[in-house]
Amino acid sequence: MADLRNPLVFRRRGLGAALFFALVAAAGTAAGPAFADDTVGSITYLEGTVSMVRDGADVQDVAIGQDLQPFDMVKTGDDGQAELAITAPQLPRMTIKVSADTQFSIEVATTDGKLESTVGILGGQIALKVARLLPSQSVRVKTDYAVMGVRGTDFTVTSPETGDVLVTCDEGEVAVTDNQGKDLTAIPGTVVEKRPGEVYRTVPVAASALEQFRARWRDERAQFLRGNALRIIRANARQYAQLSRDFNAAQAELRRSKSVLDKWAFEDRAGRVGSAAEVLRERRAIGALLVRLRRLAFQLERVAFRLERLQALHDRGIGVGTLDGGVTTRVFLAQIARERRDMARKLAFTRYVTKQFLKRNEGKLPE
Repeated sequence: MADLRNPLVFRRRGLGAALFFALVAAAGTAAGPAFADDTVGSITYLEGTVSMVRDGADVQDVAIGQDLQPFDMVKTGDDGQAELAITAPQLPRMTIKVSADTQFSIEVATTDGKLESTVGILGGQIALKVARLLPSQSVRVKTDYAVMGVRGTDFTVTSPETGDVLVTCDEGEVAVTDNQGKDLTAIPGTVVEKRPGEVYRTVPVAASALEQFRARWRDERAQFLRGNALRIIRANARQYAQLSRDFNAAQAELRRSKSVLDKWAFEDRAGRVGSAAEVLRERRAIGALLVRLRRLAFQLERVAFRLERLQALHDRGIGVGTLDGGVTTRVFLAQIARERRDMARKLAFTRYVTKQFLKRNEGKLPE
């Protein structure tokens, strides 16, 4: 994101030159992490448009062999595909196949005494093959409304712009927990799906017909999207308005901890953290707010992803109309397009602060 390289942007935002220079330093070394332990894997295959954002900056010249770090955001264009290998010794070995028009990131944190790898998919489709887990490891995949718990398996998660979710399992077993706490299981022969306005359900599908089912399901959802584009834009517009308002307010509150953020940025460049007493004070200053920021960012990123994809349809004349309050879809989507770069910068900054918090909290996320 080019505006991160301009210190005037950070002064206007109240984030300070210190944080600016720290993030530029991170961007300048994006092809090689500051600490070897930050690397969790690498890109083993790519074609078409594939990009990556790390510590608030675009990684330049993404290619096969590019390292992957926690909190990196991986993006594929409509012609893009990628395959990533998770090879860090402390993590379960994983292969992640990324389809076109997909965005996701991976977090690694200590939870309940286990090293937990969480793949957060904003939208699109990813296929994972996960080796058998040790008792000290866990792997999850998160969408808007469900968490998939993995026990060593080969499975695919599809999350299109309609807000649906499909979980299909080629081998092993995936536990799917919806946002109401209901548990379902995807195994060979049974898929788990959710459609708009409906609860999660299991559907029997012959294992031999799984790929055809996935393709037919995607086609059906694409057809549904074209027929209901205006209604889906309206629903996402309502969500975006509320979430962006709350998220921007929380970001403004975060900027009031400028001294802590500047200090973390300088320490990040130096490869160290403060004393135990300093770290405790800093965690107390940031922790509760970061919990709220992360919750809002998680939802907002996914709504923003859908709106960007919906705009591509809208540009072809699909879903044109009027939103709540009489604003036209054309005016609203133009406004979102103008905000996109600034919003992406703020969302990336939230991931950067989370990364720094983990380094000062024994690898644990704020609670």
